[in-house]
Amino acid sequence: MPNWCCNSIAFYREDGGNAVLEAFYADIQKYQDYKDPETGRVSDWIGHWLHSNRVNTDNLYCRGFIVNCELNTDHVRVDMDTAWSPLPEVWDMMAEKYELAYVYIAEEPGCEVYVNTDYTGKFFSTQYMMNCFDVDYLELDDATMFEYGKRLREIGSDTMYFDSFEDVLETFEDFGFKVDDVDSLNERLSVFGIKVYEYSGE
Repeated sequence: MPNWCCNSIAFYREDGGNAVLEAFYADIQKYQDYKDPETGRVSDWIGHWLHSNRVNTDNLYCRGFIVNCELNTDHVRVDMDTAWSPLPEVWDMMAEKYELAYVYIAEEPGCEVYVNTDYTGKFFSTQYMMNCFDVDYLELDDATMFEYGKRLREIGSDTMYFDSFEDVLETFEDFGFKVDDVDSLNERLSVFGIKVYEYSGE
């Protein structure tokens, strides 16, 4: 059983090209719930799109499934679940057929995969993610618990996303953490069961 990586891919054209985006959207949407004509089975495996475009998948890793596809004014967004990691080789083929460019954001917490190739933040602005775990399970001394425990719990156990490191620091500014980078921050936070992940560009 793999760890599933959640991906969102924005396919776009620099010159707009709405007709091309509409055609691409219609093409991909057909395979979101594809019914095999021989077996009658319904599947959202991306390999069905590849096979329809005569792509040999024997040596291509394409274990991914289309979760959602939506047409926007300037791009088509495709959400996919993939096994373990993103599938840029597959997305290259999808983009090449329609002469599109693309950027994507991907998250797989189990293997600590966090990627955002959208350097401009036009489609995906997230740059950092924070996981906050229940400090009740950590071995904290009484003084630390008294000073930080209750307040850290108030941050909540939900995953939080940030567009910049400055936004991250604002979350912890009341705790007096004076740091210059995410590694230094994580050293301070590790004892509290908190970790901040920085999205890479590849």
